[in-house]
Amino acid sequence: MFFAGVLSCLPVFFLVTGAITGEQELRANLQGVLQGQGRTQFVLFPMFPTARGFVELLLDAPEFYVVFWNSVKITLVILVGQLAAAVPAAWGFSRWHGKVSSVLFYIYTILMLLPFQVTMLSHYIVIDRLGMMDTHGSVVIPAVFSTFPVFLMYRSFLMIPEEVYEAFSLDGGSRFQAFCHIGVPLAMPGIKASVLLNMVEYWNMVEQPLLFLKTPSLWPFSIYIPNIGNEELSYIFAFSLVVLIPMALVILIGREELGRGIGAMAQVKQERGETDER
Repeated sequence: MFFAGVLSCLPVFFLVTGAITGEQELRANLQGVLQGQGRTQFVLFPMFPTARGFVELLLDAPEFYVVFWNSVKITLVILVGQLAAAVPAAWGFSRWHGKVSSVLFYIYTILMLLPFQVTMLSHYIVIDRLGMMDTHGSVVIPAVFSTFPVFLMYRSFLMIPEEVYEAFSLDGGSRFQAFCHIGVPLAMPGIKASVLLNMVEYWNMVEQPLLFLKTPSLWPFSIYIPNIGNEELSYIFAFSLVVLIPMALVILIGREELGRGIGAMAQVKQERGETDER
């Protein structure tokens, strides 16, 4: 497992190394990739380390800040919208038991399993009819109503014992109060895990903005980087490293919350399986 972890981290290590390597040295090391012939090699440490790529990125490239803040804006708006839509939906599925609820949740599960390529045409037609093409809303709206966060949060709400709701109702609490004071606080590990997973997903999404956004000033960094070209390799490496840092920090800070939330979901699945066997 240790060696597998080291191998999985090698691309990040080469990215860091490339970001501090000079342009000429990078071109000499990547001849096979750039010219289709010659040798391609990755060195552990550059012969002449430099910060030129970072200087050019942060001081001489205003387009970097445009696409970076576009990504921040799109990701944050999607996450806020998902909290407003997915949390009540997940709580409703966990509390509403019956055939209709089971059918609806089954449909949710099927939609979650469908890749974007399957629903791409329908998304495009709806966005075009709404007049939202080439706006950030064309990327945000479909993601806000994604079924994946509902599925994740649903498992966390199922963890809450029925006796807790019954005791709260005996004290005179309404269903809305039970949702706010019982459901959301006790399901918070699953909600946080869903937010972290979706933050990483939408920070790096490519297909949706590539399909719906045509104006370069609206692009996130994920579709801007492939259009830079191979003329400035050190700039590309520095760009890729800088946009990697926010999500790396998010996962580093929230890894315990992520593990707690995923563990809680697995526990619910195991308990339900034991109940079905009995």
